[in-house]
Amino acid sequence: MLTLRTSDEFARWFAALDQATAENVAATLEVIVQLGPEKEPPESSEWLTWYEHPSVPDRLHDLSRLLHPYAPLSPTLARFVREWGAFNGYARRAVKHLESPAFAARVKDLDERSAAAVAAAVARIKKATTTRLLALADKYRNLRPTTSEVTARQEGALFALADLAEVRGAYHAALAAAGFEVADLPADQPGLREIGLRSPPPGLRLLYGVDPAKRRGLVVLGERFDRSFYGDSVRLAEQRWREFLESGSHERASP
Repeated sequence: MLTLRTSDEFARWFAALDQATAENVAATLEVIVQLGPEKEPPESSEWLTWYEHPSVPDRLHDLSRLLHPYAPLSPTLARFVREWGAFNGYARRAVKHLESPAFAARVKDLDERSAAAVAAAVARIKKATTTRLLALADKYRNLRPTTSEVTARQEGALFALADLAEVRGAYHAALAAAGFEVADLPADQPGLREIGLRSPPPGLRLLYGVDPAKRRGLVVLGERFDRSFYGDSVRLAEQRWREFLESGSHERASP
C-alpha cells in the first residue's frame, strides 16, 4: 500500500475548501493511493482474484505446479512469477477500488452512460484476468519449474499474459467515466503526476509524486483547474518533490 503524505502548501489549501469540495478532494486522494505504486512488491505471488469460469479451480491445480511460490524455479519462470503477481495484484486493487462503497456511491450520482462505462471497465478487468489464467493453465501445464526449457516464442507469449496495459487502460477508463483525469507531467519533471477532477466547475487538479522504491507519495499542490498557472505550479511542485525525496521534511499525513 502507498503511504501518502501532503506538503504544507497542500494542507493549507485543503483546509480552506468548503465541505463538498473537500470530500471530492479526499476521494481523489484515495484514487492516488490506488494508482501508485502500480505494481505489487516483487515477492508477490497472488495468482487468482476471483473464479468466474467453472474450469478454473481444476486448472488452477495444474497451474500451481508451475507457479508454486516455494518451488525452485528456473530464472525465466521465477521472473514470470513476479510479473504475474504484479499483474494480478494490480487487477485486484483496481477492482477492489472500483467496487468499494465510496466509489460505488460516486457512481450512483453519474449519468447512465458514465455508470455503464464504469461497469464495463470492471467487467473487462475481471475477464482479462480470468482469460489469461485459463490460457496460462492450457498452454504451459506441461512445463516443469526446474527442467523445462522455455523457447523465445514461449517466453514472449508467457510474459504477454502478465502485461498490465489492458487492465491499466480499463481502470483509467473507469476513473475517467467517474470524472477523474490522470496524466503524467512532462518528462523533464521526473516523478511528478497530475490528477484532475472535472467537478465542481471549473474543476480541480492535484500535483503529486510517487516514490515506488519506498512505496510513498507526496501530494504537493492543489488548485482550481486553470491552465494559465500551469508553469508556476509545476516549478513549485518539482521543488517540493525534490525536497521530499531528499529529506522528507516537507510532509504531513494526508487528510
